[in-house]
Amino acid sequence: MALPLDRWLLALLLLAACKKTPARFCDQDLSGVWLNSSDHRYAYRFRDQGEAVRGEFLERSEDGGLANPDEPILFELHRTPGALAGVMRSRGHTESGRDCPIEFGVQIKSCEGGAMQAVVETSAPIGEDCKRKTAEDGGELPPSLVEFRFERASVK
Repeated sequence: MALPLDRWLLALLLLAACKKTPARFCDQDLSGVWLNSSDHRYAYRFRDQGEAVRGEFLERSEDGGLANPDEPILFELHRTPGALAGVMRSRGHTESGRDCPIEFGVQIKSCEGGAMQAVVETSAPIGEDCKRKTAEDGGELPPSLVEFRFERASVK
């Protein structure tokens, strides 16, 4: 026996209402200033746009002041149910001094309230063609990774 159309619609509405949106990794608003507690020379200003988090690197002075560096360093991270990761965009120089755009990998490993643990690629060898150098066999060179702890700056 087939269900009447109104019962099918009701069943579909109930299923849609019960379907939960999958949780996102680090599902909190990350907008604001974050201080690098692993290296006190660094800070970051993030703008959380839901599926993407964008921001910039800031320099910290001894007195705690924040300033934009001479060369901007920008972040673009993307959220999925299992990760918050992306790139840090900057400039690099080849051995001859040629100025090149370069991207470094960034991954947030944990996110709890006012703290995040991040793994950041800190250097990448680039050739005169502004591309990353490769191993002799043509494969990728292992990344130079450093783990940092970011803490949300308190509002004063």
